[in-house]
Amino acid sequence: MRQHLKALPILLMLAASVGAFGMANSHVVRHPAFADILEQSRAKYASLKTYSDTGTVTTEYGGTSTAPATVEHFTFTTYYRTPRQFFFDFKAKDGDERLVIWSDETDFNTWWSQTKVHDTYPKGRGATAFAVTAFPTKGSAMHLAPLLFSQAGLHGSITDFKLLHADPAEAINGHRCLKLVGEVGLAYGSGAVNNVVPTTIWIDAESLLVRKIFEDTPKGSVEVERATTTFEPAADPKIDDAKFKFTPPAGT
Repeated sequence: MRQHLKALPILLMLAASVGAFGMANSHVVRHPAFADILEQSRAKYASLKTYSDTGTVTTEYGGTSTAPATVEHFTFTTYYRTPRQFFFDFKAKDGDERLVIWSDETDFNTWWSQTKVHDTYPKGRGATAFAVTAFPTKGSAMHLAPLLFSQAGLHGSITDFKLLHADPAEAINGHRCLKLVGEVGLAYGSGAVNNVVPTTIWIDAESLLVRKIFEDTPKGSVEVERATTTFEPAADPKIDDAKFKFTPPAGT
């Protein structure tokens, strides 16, 4: 997983930590009803007893007028059971790399094939597990975790989304979705906002679950830096206990 999409990891890692930064809370909304849908979606995730999904991430970076951008493809699987059971498995489609986040109700754990290191984060430090994996998972680890663990104070693309306008409804994999167009950025105490990423979110009109997120090139960037994340979600499914188990490969 190459070290690109520079603005994205900076945004997500800082937003997940406790510090002097806070997200701007002023929202420019031309369609109040769509802002309500966004809040309803956030509330939906917070109310779930269990959740699962499969998804994909496609990144684009670099490129010039004479050379195309480099494109990479990834997949992920998520399982969640309230209050703390969690499993997130992120893989490069070429099979070269894998990153896993999991929780056994007490500690959060991470393992990344590139470093072959298994780290453990005891209760009270679970947010760090997501912050340190935002970069290698192209931000996908931080999309829904702040919604599922709504009391943890995590920040991500959906919790910190600033709605600018809504476009006509659009179908994603046969599901009618509401298309919300906005941006995500870091707001400092001085009022300055940096690393502003134009972002579009598609929310399933029936289930209120997120089906797609598109993060465009950060404002001011001279290189293409895009990420498209898709989800096939399930609300309150039955999940076997074994889905939350993971043993790092021998020798790591």
